[in-house]
Amino acid sequence: MKDVTVPSTCKGCERDITISEEQITRILNNMRPKVECVNDEVYEARLLACSQCEDLMAGHTCGISGSIVRVRALAATHNCPSYSGSRWQGASS
Repeated sequence: MKDVTVPSTCKGCERDITISEEQITRILNNMRPKVECVNDEVYEARLLACSQCEDLMAGHTCGISGSIVRVRALAATHNCPSYSGSRWQGASS
């Protein structure tokens, strides 16, 4: 069986999925005063669930929604988009 190579582009938008830590931090800092956010405990539980997901791409992008998991996990109104049901069960605000 041949090795499968993982594409460097998002399957939905075909743009490069690479994003720097600095860019993610800037997004999170801009988001906090404008969006209802979950508390730190919930945020960490959501990130842990995402880190164990087979659909996590490049360590930061959800392969289902195309969103940056650290951004999606912080927003109180967002859910995990997993096809088999939310991986964030028990990790709600």
